[in-house]
Amino acid sequence: MTTQARSVEVSYSMVDCSALTEVQAFLASNGLPHIDVGKHIEHFVVARYQGNVIATAAVEFHGRYGLLRSVCVHAGHRQQGLATQLCQLIESHARNLGIRQLYLLTNTAATYFARIGYATCARDSVSREIQQTEEFRTLCPASAVCMVRCVSGGALHLAAAVLPLRQDVAGARMWAAGLNNTMLTYFEVEPHTRFEMHSHAGEQITSVIEGELFFELDEGAVRVGPGEVMAIPPGISHAVFTGAVGAKAFDAWSPPPSRYQLTGE
Repeated sequence: MTTQARSVEVSYSMVDCSALTEVQAFLASNGLPHIDVGKHIEHFVVARYQGNVIATAAVEFHGRYGLLRSVCVHAGHRQQGLATQLCQLIESHARNLGIRQLYLLTNTAATYFARIGYATCARDSVSREIQQTEEFRTLCPASAVCMVRCVSGGALHLAAAVLPLRQDVAGARMWAAGLNNTMLTYFEVEPHTRFEMHSHAGEQITSVIEGELFFELDEGAVRVGPGEVMAIPPGISHAVFTGAVGAKAFDAWSPPPSRYQLTGE
Protein backbone atom coordinates (compact mmCIF):
# COMPACT_ATOMS: atom_id res chain seq x y z
CA MET A 1 0.00 0.00 0.00
CA THR A 2 1.38 3.43 -0.91
CA THR A 3 1.72 6.26 1.60
CA GLN A 4 -0.87 8.25 -0.34
CA ALA A 5 -3.43 5.43 -0.23
CA ARG A 6 -2.79 4.86 3.46
CA SER A 7 -3.27 8.53 4.35
CA VAL A 8 -6.77 8.46 2.85
CA GLU A 9 -7.76 5.80 5.39
CA VAL A 10 -6.47 7.68 8.44
CA SER A 11 -9.22 9.16 10.64
CA TYR A 12 -8.90 11.91 13.25
CA SER A 13 -10.97 12.41 16.39
CA MET A 14 -11.01 13.73 19.91
CA VAL A 15 -11.17 11.00 22.56
CA ASP A 16 -12.55 10.59 26.06
CA CYS A 17 -11.84 8.48 29.15
CA SER A 18 -12.84 5.28 27.32
CA ALA A 19 -9.60 5.58 25.31
CA LEU A 20 -7.35 6.29 28.31
CA THR A 21 -5.67 2.87 28.53
CA GLU A 22 -5.10 2.76 24.78
CA VAL A 23 -3.55 6.23 24.67
CA GLN A 24 -1.35 5.57 27.71
CA ALA A 25 -0.07 2.34 26.20
CA PHE A 26 0.70 4.10 22.90
CA LEU A 27 2.65 6.88 24.59
CA ALA A 28 4.50 4.48 26.88
CA SER A 29 5.55 2.31 23.95
CA ASN A 30 7.03 5.40 22.31
CA GLY A 31 8.86 6.63 25.41
CA LEU A 32 6.67 9.66 26.16
CA PRO A 33 5.25 10.72 29.55
CA HIS A 34 1.93 8.98 30.13
CA ILE A 35 1.29 8.73 33.89
CA ASP A 36 -0.78 11.94 34.07
CA VAL A 37 -2.69 11.47 30.81
CA GLY A 38 -5.97 10.80 32.60
CA LYS A 39 -6.19 14.42 33.75
CA HIS A 40 -6.21 15.66 30.16
CA ILE A 41 -7.63 12.79 28.09
CA GLU A 42 -10.62 14.80 26.83
CA HIS A 43 -8.17 17.21 25.18
CA PHE A 44 -6.38 14.55 23.13
CA VAL A 45 -6.78 14.21 19.38
CA VAL A 46 -5.70 10.94 17.82
CA ALA A 47 -5.11 9.57 14.35
CA ARG A 48 -6.26 6.01 13.71
CA TYR A 49 -5.42 3.59 10.93
CA GLN A 50 -7.43 0.35 10.70
CA GLY A 51 -8.86 1.14 14.14
CA ASN A 52 -5.51 1.51 15.88
CA VAL A 53 -4.02 4.70 17.32
CA ILE A 54 -1.02 5.67 15.22
CA ALA A 55 -0.48 9.27 16.35
CA THR A 56 -1.52 11.62 19.15
CA ALA A 57 -1.38 15.26 20.21
CA ALA A 58 -2.85 16.95 23.26
CA VAL A 59 -3.08 20.19 25.17
CA GLU A 60 -3.23 21.03 28.86
CA PHE A 61 -5.26 24.13 29.76
CA HIS A 62 -4.11 26.69 32.30
CA GLY A 63 -6.15 29.88 31.95
CA ARG A 64 -5.17 31.63 28.74
CA TYR A 65 -2.05 29.47 28.43
CA GLY A 66 -1.73 25.93 27.15
CA LEU A 67 0.90 23.21 27.10
CA LEU A 68 1.19 21.27 23.85
CA ARG A 69 2.12 17.72 24.75
CA SER A 70 2.10 14.06 23.68
CA VAL A 71 2.82 14.80 20.02
CA CYS A 72 3.78 11.31 18.86
CA VAL A 73 3.64 9.36 15.61
CA HIS A 74 4.19 5.61 15.33
CA ALA A 75 7.47 4.84 13.57
CA GLY A 76 5.72 3.00 10.76
CA HIS A 77 3.56 6.00 9.90
CA ARG A 78 6.00 8.89 9.86
CA GLN A 79 6.70 11.19 6.92
CA GLN A 80 2.99 11.32 6.10
CA GLY A 81 2.20 14.72 7.63
CA LEU A 82 0.34 13.22 10.60
CA ALA A 83 2.14 15.29 13.23
CA THR A 84 1.44 18.54 11.39
CA GLN A 85 -2.22 17.63 10.89
CA LEU A 86 -2.63 16.75 14.57
CA CYS A 87 -0.88 19.93 15.71
CA GLN A 88 -3.18 22.04 13.53
CA LEU A 89 -6.22 20.26 14.96
CA ILE A 90 -5.19 20.58 18.60
CA GLU A 91 -4.17 24.22 18.14
CA SER A 92 -7.61 25.09 16.76
CA HIS A 93 -9.24 23.17 19.63
CA ALA A 94 -7.09 25.11 22.11
CA ARG A 95 -7.94 28.47 20.58
CA ASN A 96 -11.66 27.66 20.58
CA LEU A 97 -11.37 27.06 24.32
CA GLY A 98 -9.72 30.43 24.90
CA ILE A 99 -5.99 29.64 24.73
CA ARG A 100 -3.83 32.50 23.50
CA GLN A 101 -0.32 31.03 23.84
CA LEU A 102 0.89 27.45 23.56
CA TYR A 103 4.11 26.24 25.14
CA LEU A 104 5.92 22.94 24.70
CA LEU A 105 9.00 21.04 25.86
CA THR A 106 10.91 18.81 23.46
CA ASN A 107 14.05 16.72 23.67
CA THR A 108 14.39 15.80 20.00
CA ALA A 109 12.01 17.80 17.79
CA ALA A 110 12.92 21.48 18.21
CA THR A 111 13.75 21.79 14.51
CA TYR A 112 10.37 20.37 13.51
CA PHE A 113 8.40 22.63 15.86
CA ALA A 114 10.33 25.69 14.67
CA ARG A 115 9.27 24.80 11.14
CA ILE A 116 5.57 24.89 12.09
CA GLY A 117 5.75 28.21 13.92
CA TYR A 118 7.14 27.68 17.43
CA ALA A 119 9.98 29.82 18.78
CA THR A 120 12.53 28.89 21.41
CA CYS A 121 12.10 30.68 24.72
CA ALA A 122 13.75 30.66 28.14
CA ARG A 123 12.09 28.51 30.78
CA ASP A 124 11.96 31.40 33.23
CA SER A 125 9.92 33.43 30.71
CA VAL A 126 7.09 30.88 30.74
CA SER A 127 3.89 31.72 32.59
CA ARG A 128 3.74 30.56 36.20
CA GLU A 129 0.76 28.30 35.42
CA ILE A 130 2.76 26.38 32.81
CA GLN A 131 5.84 26.18 35.02
CA GLN A 132 3.72 24.37 37.61
CA THR A 133 2.66 21.58 35.24
CA GLU A 134 3.99 18.09 35.87
CA GLU A 135 5.84 18.08 32.55
CA PHE A 136 7.80 21.19 33.54
CA ARG A 137 8.38 20.17 37.14
CA THR A 138 9.15 16.46 36.91
CA LEU A 139 8.38 14.63 33.66
CA CYS A 140 10.73 16.38 31.21
CA PRO A 141 14.46 16.87 31.86
CA ALA A 142 15.99 20.31 32.37
CA SER A 143 17.79 19.85 29.04
CA ALA A 144 14.50 19.88 27.09
CA VAL A 145 14.04 22.83 24.75
CA CYS A 146 11.20 25.19 25.69
CA MET A 147 9.18 26.73 22.84
CA VAL A 148 6.14 28.98 22.46
CA ARG A 149 3.61 29.99 19.82
CA CYS A 150 0.84 32.60 19.81
CA VAL A 151 -2.39 31.04 18.52
CA SER A 152 -4.71 34.05 18.82
CA GLY A 153 -5.83 36.27 15.94
CA GLY A 154 -6.71 35.45 12.36
CA ALA A 155 -9.43 33.19 11.03
CA LEU A 156 -10.17 30.01 12.95
CA HIS A 157 -10.95 26.76 11.12
CA LEU A 158 -12.53 24.06 13.28
CA ALA A 159 -12.58 20.66 11.63
CA ALA A 160 -15.29 18.17 12.53
CA ALA A 161 -12.68 16.15 14.43
CA VAL A 162 -12.44 18.86 17.12
CA LEU A 163 -16.19 19.46 17.39
CA PRO A 164 -17.40 16.30 19.10
CA LEU A 165 -20.90 16.44 20.52
CA ARG A 166 -21.00 16.75 24.31
CA GLN A 167 -23.84 16.33 26.75
CA ASP A 168 -25.87 19.39 27.73
CA VAL A 169 -29.24 18.77 29.38
CA ALA A 170 -30.49 15.17 29.40
CA GLY A 171 -31.47 14.30 25.84
CA ALA A 172 -29.42 17.02 24.15
CA ARG A 173 -25.87 17.02 22.81
CA MET A 174 -24.03 20.00 21.39
CA TRP A 175 -20.83 21.69 20.32
CA ALA A 176 -19.81 25.35 20.52
CA ALA A 177 -17.54 27.55 18.45
CA GLY A 178 -16.82 31.09 19.54
CA LEU A 179 -14.88 34.31 19.13
CA ASN A 180 -14.70 37.19 21.60
CA ASN A 181 -18.14 38.63 20.86
CA THR A 182 -20.12 35.91 19.09
CA MET A 183 -20.76 32.19 19.39
CA LEU A 184 -22.36 29.47 17.29
CA THR A 185 -23.78 26.34 18.90
CA TYR A 186 -25.15 23.20 17.28
CA PHE A 187 -27.66 20.95 19.06
CA GLU A 188 -29.03 17.49 18.45
CA VAL A 189 -32.10 17.12 20.66
CA GLU A 190 -33.92 13.86 21.28
CA PRO A 191 -37.74 13.62 21.40
CA HIS A 192 -39.41 14.64 24.68
CA THR A 193 -36.45 16.75 25.86
CA ARG A 194 -36.90 20.01 27.76
CA PHE A 195 -34.74 23.04 28.51
CA GLU A 196 -36.43 24.60 31.54
CA MET A 197 -37.53 28.24 31.70
CA HIS A 198 -34.56 30.63 31.58
CA SER A 199 -33.34 33.87 30.02
CA HIS A 200 -30.08 35.17 28.59
CA ALA A 201 -28.19 38.41 29.09
CA GLY A 202 -27.44 38.53 25.36
CA GLU A 203 -29.23 37.88 22.08
CA GLN A 204 -30.10 34.42 20.76
CA ILE A 205 -31.12 33.40 17.24
CA THR A 206 -32.13 29.76 16.71
CA SER A 207 -32.41 28.15 13.26
CA VAL A 208 -33.97 24.70 13.08
CA ILE A 209 -32.58 22.53 10.29
CA GLU A 210 -34.35 19.25 11.07
CA GLY A 211 -37.33 18.22 13.17
CA GLU A 212 -39.09 20.79 15.35
CA LEU A 213 -38.56 22.82 18.51
CA PHE A 214 -41.20 24.45 20.66
CA PHE A 215 -40.45 27.74 22.43
CA GLU A 216 -42.57 28.36 25.51
CA LEU A 217 -43.03 32.11 25.94
CA ASP A 218 -45.31 34.25 28.10
CA GLU A 219 -47.78 34.46 25.23
CA GLY A 220 -47.79 30.69 24.62
CA ALA A 221 -45.81 27.99 22.79
CA VAL A 222 -44.43 28.62 19.29
CA ARG A 223 -43.44 25.79 16.95
CA VAL A 224 -40.26 26.33 14.93
CA GLY A 225 -39.79 23.89 12.07
CA PRO A 226 -37.09 23.27 9.44
CA GLY A 227 -35.94 26.46 7.77
CA GLU A 228 -37.58 28.63 10.42
CA VAL A 229 -35.94 30.95 12.94
CA MET A 230 -36.65 32.17 16.47
CA ALA A 231 -34.90 35.40 17.53
CA ILE A 232 -34.94 36.17 21.26
CA PRO A 233 -33.85 39.55 22.70
CA PRO A 234 -31.99 39.76 26.03
CA GLY A 235 -33.95 39.05 29.20
CA ILE A 236 -36.89 37.23 27.59
CA SER A 237 -37.87 34.19 29.65
CA HIS A 238 -38.44 31.04 27.62
CA ALA A 239 -38.33 27.26 27.78
CA VAL A 240 -37.53 25.02 24.82
CA PHE A 241 -38.79 21.49 24.29
CA THR A 242 -39.35 18.76 21.74
CA GLY A 243 -42.42 16.59 21.32
CA ALA A 244 -42.58 13.24 19.58
CA VAL A 245 -40.00 14.45 17.04
CA GLY A 246 -36.44 15.42 17.86
CA ALA A 247 -34.55 18.34 16.33
CA LYS A 248 -31.24 19.58 15.00
CA ALA A 249 -30.62 23.30 15.29
CA PHE A 250 -28.02 26.05 15.26
CA ASP A 251 -27.94 28.96 17.71
CA ALA A 252 -26.14 32.26 17.20
CA TRP A 253 -25.28 34.22 20.37
CA SER A 254 -24.00 37.71 21.09
CA PRO A 255 -22.27 37.99 23.44
CA PRO A 256 -21.39 34.33 24.09
CA PRO A 257 -23.36 32.99 27.08
CA SER A 258 -21.24 31.73 29.96
CA ARG A 259 -23.30 28.54 29.99
CA TYR A 260 -21.74 27.41 26.72
CA GLN A 261 -18.35 29.06 26.86
CA LEU A 262 -15.84 26.28 26.79
CA THR A 263 -12.94 26.21 29.19
CA GLY A 264 -9.99 23.96 29.71
CA GLU A 265 -9.96 24.46 33.45
